[in-house]
Amino acid sequence: MLIKNLDSHTLKKIAAVSMLIDHIGYLFIGSGIGRMYGNNTPEYEMWYQIYCVMRTAGRVAFPIYVFLLTEGIFYTRNWKKYGLRLGIFAVLSEIPFNLMTYGTLTAWEVQNVFFTLLIGLLTVKTAEYLCKNITFNSKNQYDLFFWLAAGLGGCILAIWMNTDYSYIGVLLIVFFHRYRFDRKIQCMGGFLWLFSTLGKVYYIWGLSAAFLLIYFYNGKKGSGGGKYLFYLFYPAHLLLLYWIYCLIF
Repeated sequence: MLIKNLDSHTLKKIAAVSMLIDHIGYLFIGSGIGRMYGNNTPEYEMWYQIYCVMRTAGRVAFPIYVFLLTEGIFYTRNWKKYGLRLGIFAVLSEIPFNLMTYGTLTAWEVQNVFFTLLIGLLTVKTAEYLCKNITFNSKNQYDLFFWLAAGLGGCILAIWMNTDYSYIGVLLIVFFHRYRFDRKIQCMGGFLWLFSTLGKVYYIWGLSAAFLLIYFYNGKKGSGGGKYLFYLFYPAHLLLLYWIYCLIF
């Protein structure tokens, strides 16, 4: 069965499709139906239901990307290069993200999700550095304090930068990393955290699917290559959707 053979490459493809569905719903239906139909009309209600389904499907993507980030942190031979790659694509994706979200080249209301992932990575590595290099009377005596301090710093930075998923995403990254060797705890805790903070009851279906997929991850990289393809997909599909939206509306 496919669900028992979920390698990281397969999870990335699923997350990419989920994200694409989410952004189509957000841009074309969420922004478009208001122009085409008035509120409280049968047509509006029908399209709104479709919008909710597509946004729910889109909730599969973020937990998977966070999970794969924490796997990447564990396996990477050079976390600084990993962080640099996230930073480069965060900058490259900002204009496409602004165009799709606000229709302008610059917008400070929300920054794209690559910044959230980067902050999460820096939070984890900061906590690990403090735990490794600062000791007092006994080893590990202040580990929890260091993780809490680094987590608080990451949350403050994400809130200050107005990143997508903000502190919610940063804390999920920290949680996934801390419980990397307990998949059940990762899935149950991650699901409860996102479901309680995202604020939409109907997101339960997308989040349930995401963590079910994560639970059956087989720990393998998978075949297919294209390491940078998934990075490029994010800004590329945002630009493409915005261009199509401009042609239609």
